Amino acid sequence: MLTRRDFVAQLAAGAAAIGAFALAPEAAWTAEASASSAQPREPVVSFHMDRPYIDRSGTAMPYHAPSGARSAAAVARLNEEAFRRMQCYA
Repeated sequence: MLTRRDFVAQLAAGAAAIGAFALAPEAAWTAEASASSAQPREPVVSFHMDRPYIDRSGTAMPYHAPSGARSAAAVARLNEEAFRRMQCYA
């Protein structure tokens, strides 16, 4: 028969095991993946839910701007004063 004391002891042991696994270094989590790839991964910039973020593990798909997405190229040559004269609401 399982007593309350035994139940709490087993629960504490299980929580400690899960906590130790969760606090393990990231290298232990990805040891197999890093062993299979010869080159180390570098951080990449990506998007999640329309917000940019830096994926430090290097596993996310990197964001590459589509061609023709240089909308500010037309005003890049202007200084601040000339830009404000052209775009009074910017």
